[in-house]
Amino acid sequence: MKAPLRRAALALGLTILAAIWCSSSAPASVDVSIGIRHVTPDGTLADCSDKAKSSLNAFLQGAAESSPGSGDWTAQMQNGLTGTSTATAVVRCFALPKGYVVTFTCIVQLPDNPYGAGDLCLNIAHKFYGGAIKQLAAMPTPTPVPTGCATTNLVGTWVYDNDAKKTFTMELNGDVTDSDGVSGNWGLKGNVVTFTYYGNHTLTLSADGKHLTGGGYSLTRKC
Repeated sequence: MKAPLRRAALALGLTILAAIWCSSSAPASVDVSIGIRHVTPDGTLADCSDKAKSSLNAFLQGAAESSPGSGDWTAQMQNGLTGTSTATAVVRCFALPKGYVVTFTCIVQLPDNPYGAGDLCLNIAHKFYGGAIKQLAAMPTPTPVPTGCATTNLVGTWVYDNDAKKTFTMELNGDVTDSDGVSGNWGLKGNVVTFTYYGNHTLTLSADGKHLTGGGYSLTRKC
């Protein structure tokens, strides 16, 4: 790949990597695949864009062009359990005097995503120009939202033990809003809670799912 194309692909890839990393609610690793390219001696940029869109949508969701006619296409996949984007791919089309060159960049968050960036990118590339397609692991299916005091998530209202008038409302999408209207975020891995509210705090969820303690906070679920 020519140097300008490598720099452009890398810059876009790093931007997407930052977006995925920031969406992670708990410590995770980011797997990156960059460097797959394909050159065709015929065809137009519009032809490349059509194939880019269909190839992305074969494995991800919502393929869209960054701006009309740019030839830069992106798509994402959401993990049903976490409700956040855990896989993103970029297909970029560049016109040549004859034909075009296309590059493929993929970034996934592990372990929330069940397959790596290399397998994802190879499948998208093979779908684009023809090749063997590998069966990817299925994305986990979300379980029904529990009611009452469940240990599987933090959804509901929590009371600050040091001040009964102060409450926190936890939403399924990870949002937190306190009784004064101040917002934050929560994430749950096992019984460890990442609580982003005036900074980042680590709390522990009790076995009965009714108490959160740690990081200077002590909260009780209001059932």
